[in-house]
Amino acid sequence: MAENASNHLALNSAAAGTAADTARSFAVPLSTSQFSCVGERSGNQDAIGYHLDERNACFVVSDGVGGNAGGELASRIAVDTALDTFVAAPSLAADNLQRCVKAANDAILAKQRELAEQSRMSATFVSLFVDRATNQACWAHVGDSRLYWFRRGALMQRTEDHSLSERSGDAAASQNHGGERLVKTNLLYRALGARATAEATLASPQRLADGDAFLLCTDGLWQLISQQVMERSLQLADSAEEWLALLRRAAEAKADESRDNFSALAVWVGFPQQVTLAGAAAQEARRSA
Repeated sequence: MAENASNHLALNSAAAGTAADTARSFAVPLSTSQFSCVGERSGNQDAIGYHLDERNACFVVSDGVGGNAGGELASRIAVDTALDTFVAAPSLAADNLQRCVKAANDAILAKQRELAEQSRMSATFVSLFVDRATNQACWAHVGDSRLYWFRRGALMQRTEDHSLSERSGDAAASQNHGGERLVKTNLLYRALGARATAEATLASPQRLADGDAFLLCTDGLWQLISQQVMERSLQLADSAEEWLALLRRAAEAKADESRDNFSALAVWVGFPQQVTLAGAAAQEARRSA
């Protein structure tokens, strides 16, 4: 299984493994890690990419919508286009974030017109944008790829899927069944490439705190592991890379032969390990030594 990671590139290989990248400057410290696994499918329709510099950061995860040809291409276009658009004009303003989503949607539609056999390709989309100088973040999503925001090892907020199962309450109920969906078919009512106009849900800018952690993932992952597993793994991890290794292990333990591609990207703000249970235990051990 090949292992690879890239900065400001979509990852669509059969499996792209974890890679940590920590920025050290006057700005708020950020570290990131990611993986993408093909599961038992013949190809990987998930894509991951990020841009990180001294002032700004952008992280994107996308998943080709199943059932239509070209999902792998659609997800890659979504990631690359959104990153390029943000880097050209970095800002947390709502209009700018919507412009990133619109550009990704328009690029997929343009490719549909060019490739008749992939004229219905579409993709989900979730993104995190960070202004490292002002210590603020916001996010945007379309479809059922999710963003989870944790503080002090506990969930603060997650995005709500643009799906019929979420709307009916099934997705919420699934959290009481180990994270697995009660109704396996998840029909989306929003996706990039599905309509001429992309309807993204945008979060207002949030002030970051040392120890915040974000998880962006495709539905192939969150259908396998629950919020509680995410929290426990975060509380035990000493780095973004270690957190994702624990999540990947948990997902692989629950996956069966029908499992989907599953991918995740983690972003740590400052040093979460110092404000979680693992950090507290380590400090207590040092005091007792």
